[in-house]
Amino acid sequence: MSGPPFVELGDLDGTHGWVRTKGFVNWIEDVASHQPYQRVALGDDTASEPVICTVWTEDIELEEGVGYHFGGVDDTYEKLEEVQLKLYEKSWADEFWRRE
Repeated sequence: MSGPPFVELGDLDGTHGWVRTKGFVNWIEDVASHQPYQRVALGDDTASEPVICTVWTEDIELEEGVGYHFGGVDDTYEKLEEVQLKLYEKSWADEFWRRE
């Protein structure tokens, strides 16, 4: 059984649909709304600029400075003209690194 393809964080461009990727949470923005629940910036050595990640399920809560393996949707948000990794109900975020 194969899952979604792995796409490096720096290669997300809004066209891949469901993907697996990995990255570190650089900062968390206060969204001041009930949805999305979180808006964070992800980074790693493949991304020249932060990639925005929006969390649309209350089952996932990301922490600043933590590295995660993600399953989500590579999409765009036209209003802000940005690429986003969107985490929905069937998405996952599995921690693989944390500062001590």
